[in-house]
Amino acid sequence: MNIQEYLKQCSVKSVDELTDEQVVDYYTKGNAGIAQKCAVELALQDYSECGFTKDQIMTSIRKAMATKVKFGMTYITNESAIGPYGKESRWVLEP
Repeated sequence: MNIQEYLKQCSVKSVDELTDEQVVDYYTKGNAGIAQKCAVELALQDYSECGFTKDQIMTSIRKAMATKVKFGMTYITNESAIGPYGKESRWVLEP
């Protein structure tokens, strides 16, 4: 089911009107691909260990849903051109 059909089924006009549970259900109840289902489930399980709050995760998931882009939580390692002194590793949310 696409997002517009889901909004209609939930009797709302925009993603912002959905409850957190409805947003998560869209991804975990077969409306999104398996990769997105896993990304959302893992993010909601591991968000505190990755330095995020649940609100930050939900904001990112809502943004992904509203803009029709893929949600993701990625671990990145940046190393500066001058060597390991500028190295910074962290988790990032997409979008």
